[in-house]
Amino acid sequence: MVGKGDSILEAAMDCGINIEHACGGVCACSTCHIYVEGGGSSLSEATEAEEDRVEEAPGLQRNSRLSCQCIVEGNGPIVVRVPSWNRNAVKEDPH
Repeated sequence: MVGKGDSILEAAMDCGINIEHACGGVCACSTCHIYVEGGGSSLSEATEAEEDRVEEAPGLQRNSRLSCQCIVEGNGPIVVRVPSWNRNAVKEDPH
């Protein structure tokens, strides 16, 4: 269950989905780049620091965010997609 105040990165890891995050989730790289496909209104607004950092990510789109900086603030469903160039770094842990 994803709770308010959790980042998308934390939520994914809690569900056994490992999204690459070379900096440890502190907005110092762009390896946890995702696309927010739906439910963006349930997430925190991007900070200036996140906007500056996400610009370094390949495949930048209008819905690009850093999963370590997307904080769940609402109750609605949220849909994210990992960019195809980064899918080899995403692994689901066996249950």
